[in-house]
Amino acid sequence: MPIVTWDGSLAVGHEMIDEHHEHLVELLNKAYDEFCEKKAAQHIAAVLDELADYATYHFAQEELLMEETDYPRKEEHLLDHAYFVRRIGEIQRDFAVGGVPISLEIISFLRGWLVRHISHSDADLGAHAAKVNKKPVVIDLQ
Repeated sequence: MPIVTWDGSLAVGHEMIDEHHEHLVELLNKAYDEFCEKKAAQHIAAVLDELADYATYHFAQEELLMEETDYPRKEEHLLDHAYFVRRIGEIQRDFAVGGVPISLEIISFLRGWLVRHISHSDADLGAHAAKVNKKPVVIDLQ
Protein backbone atom coordinates (compact mmCIF):
# COMPACT_ATOMS: atom_id res chain seq x y z
CA MET A 1 0.00 0.00 0.00
CA PRO A 2 1.55 3.35 -0.96
CA ILE A 3 2.24 6.06 1.59
CA VAL A 4 1.53 8.65 -1.14
CA THR A 5 -0.74 8.15 -4.12
CA TRP A 6 0.29 9.94 -7.29
CA ASP A 7 -2.76 11.52 -8.82
CA GLY A 8 -3.91 14.81 -10.26
CA SER A 9 -4.05 16.43 -6.85
CA LEU A 10 -0.24 16.58 -6.81
CA ALA A 11 0.18 17.71 -10.42
CA VAL A 12 1.50 21.24 -10.82
CA GLY A 13 0.79 21.55 -14.54
CA HIS A 14 4.40 21.49 -15.76
CA GLU A 15 5.25 18.28 -17.60
CA MET A 16 8.87 17.95 -16.48
CA ILE A 17 8.16 18.81 -12.85
CA ASP A 18 5.18 16.45 -12.71
CA GLU A 19 7.22 13.58 -14.20
CA HIS A 20 9.97 14.15 -11.64
CA HIS A 21 7.48 14.33 -8.78
CA GLU A 22 5.85 11.10 -9.88
CA HIS A 23 9.25 9.38 -9.78
CA LEU A 24 10.02 10.84 -6.34
CA VAL A 25 6.67 9.51 -5.08
CA GLU A 26 7.49 6.08 -6.54
CA LEU A 27 10.83 6.04 -4.69
CA LEU A 28 9.23 7.11 -1.42
CA ASN A 29 6.57 4.41 -1.80
CA LYS A 30 9.29 1.84 -2.51
CA ALA A 31 11.12 2.82 0.68
CA TYR A 32 7.86 2.61 2.62
CA ASP A 33 7.00 -0.80 1.15
CA GLU A 34 10.44 -2.14 2.06
CA PHE A 35 10.06 -0.74 5.57
CA CYS A 36 6.62 -2.39 5.96
CA GLU A 37 8.00 -5.68 4.60
CA LYS A 38 10.76 -5.46 7.25
CA LYS A 39 13.48 -5.61 4.61
CA ALA A 40 17.05 -5.17 5.77
CA ALA A 41 17.84 -1.60 6.72
CA GLN A 42 20.49 -1.50 3.97
CA HIS A 43 17.78 -2.04 1.33
CA ILE A 44 15.70 0.84 2.67
CA ALA A 45 18.79 3.04 2.96
CA ALA A 46 19.70 2.29 -0.66
CA VAL A 47 16.26 3.46 -1.80
CA LEU A 48 16.58 6.60 0.34
CA ASP A 49 20.01 7.21 -1.25
CA GLU A 50 18.38 6.97 -4.67
CA LEU A 51 15.62 9.32 -3.50
CA ALA A 52 18.21 11.84 -2.28
CA ASP A 53 20.19 11.63 -5.52
CA TYR A 54 17.09 12.03 -7.68
CA ALA A 55 15.80 14.90 -5.53
CA THR A 56 19.11 16.71 -6.01
CA TYR A 57 18.82 16.28 -9.79
CA HIS A 58 15.18 17.39 -9.68
CA PHE A 59 15.99 20.46 -7.60
CA ALA A 60 18.66 21.49 -10.11
CA GLN A 61 16.09 21.25 -12.91
CA GLU A 62 13.56 23.30 -10.96
CA GLU A 63 16.22 25.89 -10.21
CA LEU A 64 16.96 26.22 -13.93
CA LEU A 65 13.25 26.75 -14.53
CA MET A 66 13.22 29.43 -11.84
CA GLU A 67 16.09 31.21 -13.60
CA GLU A 68 14.47 30.91 -17.03
CA THR A 69 11.18 32.34 -15.81
CA ASP A 70 12.55 34.89 -13.33
CA TYR A 71 10.59 33.26 -10.52
CA PRO A 72 9.93 35.88 -7.80
CA ARG A 73 9.98 33.41 -4.85
CA LYS A 74 13.23 31.78 -5.89
CA GLU A 75 15.15 32.46 -2.67
CA GLU A 76 12.42 31.00 -0.47
CA HIS A 77 12.13 27.98 -2.75
CA LEU A 78 15.91 27.45 -2.70
CA LEU A 79 15.89 27.53 1.11
CA ASP A 80 13.23 24.81 1.11
CA HIS A 81 15.38 22.68 -1.21
CA ALA A 82 18.46 23.29 0.95
CA TYR A 83 16.54 22.21 4.06
CA PHE A 84 15.52 18.93 2.43
CA VAL A 85 19.05 18.21 1.18
CA ARG A 86 20.49 18.96 4.63
CA ARG A 87 17.88 16.86 6.45
CA ILE A 88 18.14 13.82 4.17
CA GLY A 89 21.93 14.10 4.43
CA GLU A 90 21.61 13.95 8.23
CA ILE A 91 19.38 10.89 7.92
CA GLN A 92 21.92 9.19 5.65
CA ARG A 93 24.84 10.03 7.95
CA ASP A 94 22.97 8.90 11.06
CA PHE A 95 22.17 5.58 9.41
CA ALA A 96 25.71 5.12 8.07
CA VAL A 97 27.29 5.44 11.51
CA GLY A 98 24.66 3.18 13.04
CA GLY A 99 23.17 5.85 15.22
CA VAL A 100 19.62 6.00 13.92
CA PRO A 101 17.77 3.22 12.08
CA ILE A 102 15.40 3.99 9.25
CA SER A 103 12.05 4.43 10.95
CA LEU A 104 8.45 5.19 10.15
CA GLU A 105 9.08 8.64 11.64
CA ILE A 106 11.76 9.31 9.01
CA ILE A 107 9.60 8.05 6.15
CA SER A 108 6.66 10.10 7.47
CA PHE A 109 8.85 13.21 7.57
CA LEU A 110 9.88 12.63 3.94
CA ARG A 111 6.26 12.11 2.93
CA GLY A 112 5.09 15.25 4.71
CA TRP A 113 7.88 17.39 3.31
CA LEU A 114 7.38 16.11 -0.25
CA VAL A 115 3.60 16.53 -0.29
CA ARG A 116 3.78 19.98 1.31
CA HIS A 117 6.53 21.15 -1.03
CA ILE A 118 4.74 19.90 -4.15
CA SER A 119 1.34 21.24 -3.04
CA HIS A 120 2.59 24.70 -2.16
CA SER A 121 6.02 25.70 -3.46
CA ASP A 122 6.04 23.69 -6.67
CA ALA A 123 2.40 24.41 -7.47
CA ASP A 124 3.26 28.11 -7.29
CA LEU A 125 6.33 27.59 -9.49
CA GLY A 126 4.27 25.61 -12.02
CA ALA A 127 1.62 28.32 -12.20
CA HIS A 128 4.31 30.99 -12.60
CA ALA A 129 6.06 29.06 -15.38
CA ALA A 130 2.75 28.58 -17.21
CA LYS A 131 1.98 32.27 -16.94
CA VAL A 132 5.42 33.32 -18.18
CA ASN A 133 5.33 30.78 -21.00
CA LYS A 134 1.72 31.73 -21.76
CA LYS A 135 0.59 28.15 -21.48
CA PRO A 136 -2.52 27.22 -19.51
CA VAL A 137 -2.04 24.98 -16.50
CA VAL A 138 -3.85 21.75 -17.28
CA ILE A 139 -4.14 19.27 -14.46
CA ASP A 140 -5.70 15.86 -14.96
CA LEU A 141 -7.54 14.90 -11.77
CA GLN A 142 -7.88 11.23 -12.62
